[in-house]
Amino acid sequence: MTITEPGTGSQTFRGDLDVPAGLPRGIDLGRIANKEKAIAMYGRELVEKLTDHALLADDYAYAAMLDFKDKSNGASWRTFDQALEYGIDAIDEPTPGLVALFDQLDHIPDWVDFDQLYRGAVAFWRAGPIVPPVLAWGAIAGGFSMYSATRPVLFSGRLREQDKVGTRLIESFRYVVAAYTPGGMTRFEEGFRLTAKVRMIHAAVRHSLGRSDHWDWAGWGIPINNLDSMVTQAGQFGVKFTDAVQASGIRYSDRELEDIFALSRYVGYVIGVPEDILHTSYEDARRKTDLHTLIELPPDDLCRDVVHSIVEYSVENPPGDVEVLPGPVAKFMTNERRLKLAYGLLHSWIPAHVMDALGAEKTAWRHILPAISPVVTLADKIGRLLPHDDEKAAFTMLRQFNDAIKLPDGANKAMAVANPDEVHADIAANKGGMPVVTTQ
Repeated sequence: MTITEPGTGSQTFRGDLDVPAGLPRGIDLGRIANKEKAIAMYGRELVEKLTDHALLADDYAYAAMLDFKDKSNGASWRTFDQALEYGIDAIDEPTPGLVALFDQLDHIPDWVDFDQLYRGAVAFWRAGPIVPPVLAWGAIAGGFSMYSATRPVLFSGRLREQDKVGTRLIESFRYVVAAYTPGGMTRFEEGFRLTAKVRMIHAAVRHSLGRSDHWDWAGWGIPINNLDSMVTQAGQFGVKFTDAVQASGIRYSDRELEDIFALSRYVGYVIGVPEDILHTSYEDARRKTDLHTLIELPPDDLCRDVVHSIVEYSVENPPGDVEVLPGPVAKFMTNERRLKLAYGLLHSWIPAHVMDALGAEKTAWRHILPAISPVVTLADKIGRLLPHDDEKAAFTMLRQFNDAIKLPDGANKAMAVANPDEVHADIAANKGGMPVVTTQ
């Protein structure tokens, strides 16, 4: 598959660099379930198009990262950081891979309206204290209930070993919070910077996993592939986030939903999802997320390990000692009760069959949101009729969350997200204890 470079018309990147020959089509990979049902519901054309992207990934970032590996030129992570900070023109003799990457990054698609993205970020956060638990447990932890999303994170052990879960979780928070901050996705703001940085880390992880004897190509497809990257934005931080907020009693208007999904679409573009499979609207995001959910294998023991590790760690060690739960609730609860509440909330945000597969305890707290959501909805409706300042509410919530995840004083801002060399070392050492693949 060719990808046309923005503004040039040339077709350089195929999306399948380093993919071994002899693999089946995406629809026939081991990770794909219910394919005949999916074809019957969504049509063969869409199902084959999206599943083909399980064997395609972001070659813009990957080619730039390969330049870093080539010691005959001057490209490096430091070069990338300079281009990100000051623009590609600040680099003397940039490599072709870096030039092509920044040509794509700096290109603003004609569907981008930065005023709309700003409104989307305000809407994302204006729901108030419910946002942190939805983000931590419904979106991030819940996202790892997906079989496919879990595979790339297993090898480093960073979401299974308790001494590393906190670091990995806070890194995820920093990126998501920055990307979904009002104004954060303009070119030289922190949201754009961290999104592009995470994109390059994904390329480095893809390189490491693609050379591992433990990566199951025929089962899983290409590491950090386009299909899963698309649904991270359309689903994990889109449909599943907004559904969880609304299940809690807060209602988004049609305009707010379109604004939120316009923002998640542009975050997806900057992180490297090809435009031809990016969601185009709220309805399109839901359709693609539902399709992705249908073709997912059920959660396995490894999914269970990751989900429970994230939930348990965030309850016992809230990031920056700032509670995920609203302060008045958390103050009077033991860790055991908080954990039961967390799983109770997840029962309202994640389908019952997934929660059963995860072996999640059916605590009495699972009845709390169904009981109180009508009251929350009524209060929200009244609040929308009275004078209100959504922007102020959003920034108040953001200040609290950013206090929890800020870098230590004096720390290099490169520490905001994962160090790719450390992640590579953990993958190479197979810290996650994944078995060797005997057949491909």
